[in-house]
Amino acid sequence: MLPGEEDGIIITFDDGEKSVYDYAFPILKKFGMKAVVFLIVDYIGKSNLWDITLAGERTQHLSWEEIFEMKKHGFQFGSHTMTHRDLTRLSKKELEHELFESKRIIEAKIGECYCVSYPFNRVNRYVIHAASEAGYKFGFGGDGSSNFLLKKEAIYITDDTTSLGVKISKRPKYLYNYLRVQQTVINYFTIATMLNRKR
Repeated sequence: MLPGEEDGIIITFDDGEKSVYDYAFPILKKFGMKAVVFLIVDYIGKSNLWDITLAGERTQHLSWEEIFEMKKHGFQFGSHTMTHRDLTRLSKKELEHELFESKRIIEAKIGECYCVSYPFNRVNRYVIHAASEAGYKFGFGGDGSSNFLLKKEAIYITDDTTSLGVKISKRPKYLYNYLRVQQTVINYFTIATMLNRKR
């Protein structure tokens, strides 16, 4: 069972950046809460060179030591692939490497890894098939129609307690729909990183 699944809400963090350890981990631990962190395996302990940022700043990813400590407190870890590429654009060999190898390394280090978060929320039936073949049980980043298409509600720096409440409850509907459009617009700006990951 994933942390929070019994309550219907699962807290997740994509990318596995060190800020999760520095800021979120102490707060969640204080209130007895847990989360699932999705790791970009090739960048564990390294800076986020895979991403293109407007400010040009680089953040650090979690180290294995930090991951071990968080796991001791009940946090779980899933795959965000090896290198954070758009899985829908990869060859069969590349796709299998991103999904199978990341899962293998995580399991070798810390135990079971049964969920994946699709980079950029890009997923299709070929990706789902490969994820299933790799042995994942859950895939995050879809429309909510199956265990391999679990919907994520992204929380941004622009969110406050009101918008968080709307995203969790999906009410009022007009405001929820507005926030979904806003999320789509924000996601649009990942196109620069996606183009970079093709190289």
